[in-house]
Order: sequence, then C-alpha cells, then structure tokens
Amino acid sequence: MPQNSISAQLSNLQQLVADLEAIENGGKKAISNTIKDVKARAPGWIAQEVTAVYNIKKSEITPSGSGKPKKMAGSIQITGETIEELAITYKGRLLTPVHFGMTPKAPPRGKSYTLKASVLKGQKKVIGRYLNTRTPGGPFSQRSHNILMGTGNTKGDGTSWIPFQRMSKTRTDIKKLTTVSVPQMITSDRTNEAIMLRLNTETSKRLEHHMKRALGL
Repeated sequence: MPQNSISAQLSNLQQLVADLEAIENGGKKAISNTIKDVKARAPGWIAQEVTAVYNIKKSEITPSGSGKPKKMAGSIQITGETIEELAITYKGRLLTPVHFGMTPKAPPRGKSYTLKASVLKGQKKVIGRYLNTRTPGGPFSQRSHNILMGTGNTKGDGTSWIPFQRMSKTRTDIKKLTTVSVPQMITSDRTNEAIMLRLNTETSKRLEHHMKRALGL
C-alpha cells in the first residue's frame, strides 16, 4: 500500500511538472509573440498620438507595410528581443513647413502672397510674405520675409518650392525655414506622456491576448 501511495503521488507530481513546463513554454511563446506585435504595431501607435497634436500626415512617419520604399520625414529602428530591451529609435532632420499644410504650395505667378502653415493642429500661422514690388532684372532686396524659392526638383513626388529668407543682397545668402523634426515631435511635452501611456497599454493588451491563447483560455 505505501508503494502504491508513493507511486500515485509521483504520478501527480509528474503531471504538475508537465503543467508548469507547459505554462512556462506558453509564457515564453506569449512574450515572443508580443514582441513581434509591438515591433510591427508600435510605429502606428506612436504616429496616431503624434498626428493627434501635430498637423503631419501619418504616412510620413510610419514605414510602409507593403515593403515598398517611400519617402518619409524620418527613419525608424526597432531593436531588442525582450520586452525590457525593446527600443524604438527615430532619426530625422528639421522639417520645412511643406510637411505641415503650407499654403500656397507654389508662388502665384506675378502676384503677392502670404505664406501660412499649421505645425500644430488647428493653429495656422503666417510664416512669410511676398510683395510683388521688385523690378524684373533689378537688384535683390537687402533682407526679405520667408518667401518661396525653387529647389530645382525634377521628380514627380519631390518638393519644388520651399520657404527661404534672403539675408542680404547676395543671391546665395539665404536661409531655409525649418520647423521641428520627427524625433522632436515624439519627445515633445505635448506628446511624450500620451505616447508612453499608449505603448504600455497596447503592449499589456497584446501580452494578455497571447497568454490566454498559449494557455488555451
């Protein structure tokens, strides 16, 4: 009888060990799947929070899912194989107002115009003016407002006009008008707290989802 009793206890213990191993393996798989989800979805979550504040197109700050290259306002690198090691790094130059709903997009021929852009959603501001007072072939002004100048672009999807400010009478003494970069928009006080909350919330949801699947719940 004692031997039978011991045998029964060992059998139960073996099942318990098997159950624990299944839970451990399921947990590892759930974490692995969660990391894959976060790497694929995090740029979209971040872009939603950024575009809720800044007047930039979501497509300009998220990579293409089709694998086809596209022109972006910045680059993204996602590294790490554990949740603790996950790091999302954005790089990018200061952007011109072209990315923020600038109007007009090209100078109206022979007419004066007022340049406007909305870096923050709902806050359109005057960023430059051009008065058509210059005599054709005459000298350049000592200093100008931000005005549209040609970039020499020959590509269909390129930018042909960008705001510059003339700093002196010298033709080449000009300064390009820039606003903010993608990294600055993401780390801004206006967005960073919402982005971190979104990342934590969505990651927890994905982990819970994959844990339930792994455990058959």
